[in-house]
Amino acid sequence: MKTNNTKKIAIIGAGVAGLSTARQLIGEGFDCILFERNKVLGGVWSDGYLNFGAQVQRELYEFPDWPLPEGTPDFTPGPIIQKYLQDYADHHGISSKIRFNTQVTSLAEADSSVAGWTITSENESETNEEHFDLVVICIGLYSDIPNIPVFSERDKFHGEVIHNSLLKSDQQLKGKRVAIIGYGKGATDAALEAAKVATQTHIIFRDPHWPIPQKLAGILPFKWGLLNRLCSTLIPVYQETTPIERAMHSIGKPLAWFYWRIVETLFYFQCRLGSRFGTRVSLVSKLPVEIDSFGESTQCPKPEFFRLARTGHIDLHRTSVEKFTENGLLLDDGKALDLDTVILATGWKTDFSFVSPDVWARLDPGNDGFYLYRHIMNPKVPALFFIGRASTIVSILTYSLQACWLVNVLKENVHLPSVEEMSHNIERMKAWKQSWMPFSPARSARLIAHAQHYHDELVKDLGKNPLRKTGFFAPLKELIFAYEPKDYASIVSGDENLQ
Repeated sequence: MKTNNTKKIAIIGAGVAGLSTARQLIGEGFDCILFERNKVLGGVWSDGYLNFGAQVQRELYEFPDWPLPEGTPDFTPGPIIQKYLQDYADHHGISSKIRFNTQVTSLAEADSSVAGWTITSENESETNEEHFDLVVICIGLYSDIPNIPVFSERDKFHGEVIHNSLLKSDQQLKGKRVAIIGYGKGATDAALEAAKVATQTHIIFRDPHWPIPQKLAGILPFKWGLLNRLCSTLIPVYQETTPIERAMHSIGKPLAWFYWRIVETLFYFQCRLGSRFGTRVSLVSKLPVEIDSFGESTQCPKPEFFRLARTGHIDLHRTSVEKFTENGLLLDDGKALDLDTVILATGWKTDFSFVSPDVWARLDPGNDGFYLYRHIMNPKVPALFFIGRASTIVSILTYSLQACWLVNVLKENVHLPSVEEMSHNIERMKAWKQSWMPFSPARSARLIAHAQHYHDELVKDLGKNPLRKTGFFAPLKELIFAYEPKDYASIVSGDENLQ
């Protein structure tokens, strides 16, 4: 794939992934256009539910070479992140390249006489059809289409049913009897908001999942226990392993097992997950923490959620909804709830409906999504790339490294394996994930704590040293210090090329 063959590039989406991609491509002189369906940039950060924000400490959610402003709070609120992304786009000359309020309705390969892609887009006044040499899809794992489960007799309910994305003010809940269905971050956030102003707050869920406390034992930020090489060695073994990892998961397997039981014990007592001899609802997951943490509902909830849940301010129901009634809900455990408002914190649907059927078929989607080489490309669909289809705890860093990888592929600094080798790699990744990772519609994209292994792969492809810690104690830092975006600043900025 040669640079001089790529004249015009379309980037679909102007969220974090799209901005990361545009920054790298524009910096290398490529002609880019970004298609953004919203009126402002930021993707999920352009708008959100009441008091939405990041799940991680501030230093984990920033561009490697563009730090958040001094004084930015941890678990940064959404509006601050949106302003940060806007400043980033303005500084790097991206904003003028964005077509706002423009929806891509069709992506199809150009006719056989011309290589590339034909994009059809719509805005408020017209429909356009354009040709591009290369397309990068940066829309993330899910669309803006709420996932609304079908409930029996929902039409009988006299109250209000809303998706949590429509929760914009606590006045919507004030003085009401509220139930939230779900157990992800959106559900626990909604429960906290309801608990402040509602007369009753219920949260209904089938299966709890191990939470990741914001601070371990209330003292140590969770990054120290999750984002270092020690942790990446102890979690379920990666697709590609080192001799040390193979040893740890063979002769050292009892040690790894014991480590995770200690972690579970810590979480159990810190978050008050137990049933207290059956006197309250158990919040202990059915799966061991080292497996469950790779599931769809992995979250870092606000600590007050568990305090309010255990003091009765939030009423827990570990069951399912049997049906709606005129006055509320009837649960599978036989309990009836009288309610005014039901909030569906049930996630979002995927939406790749704009991709032509023949291309979609070659991407080979399954129940858990479609798998890609390096989580970026399918070798059977040339000149189409995906940035943002790799779910990690440090997503801005991940997308920034993916964008660097893409640019260097286009510049021929990264030499791709053969189509057969890449296809084999994809199949091995698929088999590896499906052999142990909990199912979800986005399992194909999930990496979570395996981010370190994935980042190492990308950095090695770039011809750089994956060991980023420096100084006299670098070997010790590599083992126990958390990896953060700033560790990769010189790679993302391009300065390391000069060293």
